[in-house]
Amino acid sequence: MGGAASGTRGDVADGFWNPAGLSGLRGFQVEAQDTLLSLDQKLYFLSLGRGFGDNFFIGGSFFYFTAGDDLETRAGPSFAPDSIFSDDELAFFTTLAVRLSPRWSAGVNLKFLLQTIGNFSGGSGTGIGEDVGIQYRFTTNTTFGFVAQNPYTLFSYGASNQIFPVTLKVGVADEEEKISAKGNFDLEWSSDLGFRPRLGLEWKPAEVIALRGGCWMGNLTAGIGGGSPTLNLSLGIGFTVRMGDSQMELGYNLLPDRIVSGNFLHQISLTGKFL
Repeated sequence: MGGAASGTRGDVADGFWNPAGLSGLRGFQVEAQDTLLSLDQKLYFLSLGRGFGDNFFIGGSFFYFTAGDDLETRAGPSFAPDSIFSDDELAFFTTLAVRLSPRWSAGVNLKFLLQTIGNFSGGSGTGIGEDVGIQYRFTTNTTFGFVAQNPYTLFSYGASNQIFPVTLKVGVADEEEKISAKGNFDLEWSSDLGFRPRLGLEWKPAEVIALRGGCWMGNLTAGIGGGSPTLNLSLGIGFTVRMGDSQMELGYNLLPDRIVSGNFLHQISLTGKFL
């Protein structure tokens, strides 16, 4: 969906995009995801969530990323590296969402971050942070969302501290039941990457199949990336299997690789919704 998700609700992964979106959760949900990256990188995601009554919702998410255990160091130009090291990064999210009224919802993420870089002195760091989000339902099928990611997220390497740049997102999600379609639009801003509009669409030609697509634009305003404006596309498909009141969905997404130009990433997810 191109990362346009600040207005989405009712899915366990919404805890990452906008913690207020967890307020639409029904029953217990779990999602596991594997992204096939280039250059021997690995990225795994696991999320769980549950609603308690109609007003309180909790969730937890775990991310693991590694750039590999064969990274090379060199003091100067040479064919053979001076040494080999590894990089591992972990993030733990705890999500709490509250339905304040039939139209208003709010949510917060509390985050713990960990990075280990080989055996280098000062190469390991820890961080804590948060996300804060709200949603407003104009109608049953149209939701406005706002989220502030990392309003104050601090990461420490020994005596060195780094503060994450704040990312602000505002958007709307709309569902048209007559044509079995959904549309999302987000406008995202951060001090390091500038403005990045995002658009996502979903259409269900059959009850058990969902076709998805999205796009986002980068380098529209000043940011550390620089360069010419870019248009990034994504495609996806989901297959749903119903089991009474519960269901499982197998999802596949095709994304552009932002490290290796012209390469694509493959993302596979399995989501269970148990009412």
